[in-house]
Amino acid sequence: ARLYRGRGGEIMRAAACRMIECISQSGLPLTVKQQVRLLDSVDACLIHPNEEIQNSAAEALRSLMSYHFPVSEKGPSTRLQARVIDKYISTVNTEDNPAATRGFTLGLGVLPAKLLAPTHTVLDSVLDCLCNSSAKESLVGGEGDAETRRNSITSLVNICKTVGFGRCEQINSSTSPVCPLILRQAKRVFDSLLSAMEDYNTDRRGDVGSWSRIAALKGLEALTYLAISASNTFPHNLKNIPPSEVLDEKVPSFEERVGNFRFNDKSIPSEKALVPLTYFDEELCSSIMCALLKQLGEKLDAVRCQAGECIQRLLTAQSPRVPFVSHRNMLVKALRVGEHSTNWSNPAVTFPLLMRAVNIDGFFSSIIEGIVVSVGGLTESVSKNSTASLFEWIRVCRHLKATQKILQMGEVFLGLFRRFKRNGRVLLPLLSTLDKLLSHGHLEELLTHNNGNFIGNLMKSLSSEASGCSDVKRLLAIVRVSLDMIQPDLETASTMRKSVLPLVMSTLLNPYPRVRQYTAEQLYVKIEEDGDKLFSSQASLEDATQLLLNVAWHDEYDHHGHIIKARNQIADLLGVVLSEEARHATFGTTSSRAVLKDEFESYSSLINSA
Repeated sequence: ARLYRGRGGEIMRAAACRMIECISQSGLPLTVKQQVRLLDSVDACLIHPNEEIQNSAAEALRSLMSYHFPVSEKGPSTRLQARVIDKYISTVNTEDNPAATRGFTLGLGVLPAKLLAPTHTVLDSVLDCLCNSSAKESLVGGEGDAETRRNSITSLVNICKTVGFGRCEQINSSTSPVCPLILRQAKRVFDSLLSAMEDYNTDRRGDVGSWSRIAALKGLEALTYLAISASNTFPHNLKNIPPSEVLDEKVPSFEERVGNFRFNDKSIPSEKALVPLTYFDEELCSSIMCALLKQLGEKLDAVRCQAGECIQRLLTAQSPRVPFVSHRNMLVKALRVGEHSTNWSNPAVTFPLLMRAVNIDGFFSSIIEGIVVSVGGLTESVSKNSTASLFEWIRVCRHLKATQKILQMGEVFLGLFRRFKRNGRVLLPLLSTLDKLLSHGHLEELLTHNNGNFIGNLMKSLSSEASGCSDVKRLLAIVRVSLDMIQPDLETASTMRKSVLPLVMSTLLNPYPRVRQYTAEQLYVKIEEDGDKLFSSQASLEDATQLLLNVAWHDEYDHHGHIIKARNQIADLLGVVLSEEARHATFGTTSSRAVLKDEFESYSSLINSA
């Protein structure tokens, strides 16, 4: 143990783990006491904060538990079960040290099937532990931990590969020492991986949720092949069918598949093939393809590259072939799968191909949700290419008079506001995307449809997001989108004024000085552009302009009430009806500023970090 301390301790830990791995693989006989001693050493390395040491310890644990610690036909002993499985699960569920949860989630994924699944109860406890720790809202010591979530997803996939999906002869067997996954357990794992595809958590390192999404991408592909191979209601390979027929083949109904293939699958005894067993169906296939296509529109190159490669392999795989892909032929042609090698990480290549597939039924919402994050992103090349592809698609829709598609895009935007409330990782790009579309006049169909119903719904979402928001960047984006929606030339101009201007008036009294100043500046620009259509008289326009120019909107406390009076006068000039409570609203008080502290108002954070 002393060798693990001080200078060189990390090198010794890695070397010790490698030695344990080699001892196990060589078949060197060990006493029970020696085996336990080596296991204790591996556990000590699993909880080390260095990721490389944890990976070395996991490989050592894989070999040690596979070649030693024998298990009888009745399963592992109570003592062994408590020492390994129960200990690891308890640590993951209760430990506040993130290094321990990272290590033991990784350790659960390398254990042999004899320990993971002696009974379905034990397997359930392992899967429940990892599914819970992989959830995007899971916490370790009161805070989210990206490495624990990523390792949990990786271990879930490894366990499924180790234990396997149950075939009907395995499920009906009572003599097997290992219990394979049953349909309920397989569904739980697939649901966890699909949920991980929505992990957009961030920390000071950036989009750490992408680690979970990439792990889930790889896992979904691997488990898709396993689920198809374990199912007996459709063929597992199409090696002898020409590629053209594969693309155009129609998937038969469930009853036809059972009738056609119940006796043809030679891997299953004929008397047991009569029982239909399906781990992979139309709904699951649709969910997986939608999740992959959404990630293909992501702003991160690594995520796009992994998603594109997964989609390409799933669409071209023939042993086993992936059934139930909606409009397979159209999707293959749109993405040009198989025509040439595609660099999916290149935004200039990926986004034009992705927008070719956006009109395929069932994939529209997922593709739009993915590309929104890229259009509103900060990376210039990604934003530029995704924006150009989206604008070109809207231009084609207008040329073909496909207004319904643009309206459908609006519903996707509103759905994102509902699903990702207070999530700046998604909402900030969404607001930036709306700003670009509105400023270029690409949402006129949405603004005028159904007497401006979209305007009302969008303003409700913006108001809800602005209320109590402490993210200055998001607040500034809300101001931009709100003022972009004021387009007096449209037939729904009166609806816009009634819906938009109250929110603009409230942001003029926002607790943040920078937000108030920015709102006044942008409102001044809007008045300069369309002031003659917003005010009833030239005198009102000039009065509002002077108020916006002369008042110190960035004044921190406004002791004399100049800002509040000016805001009320501007509201009266614009015809905005304010309640008595709103007219006497205050800002900058001790209570409000204790909660909302402006990160831009001083350099104290820089001084403290220096």
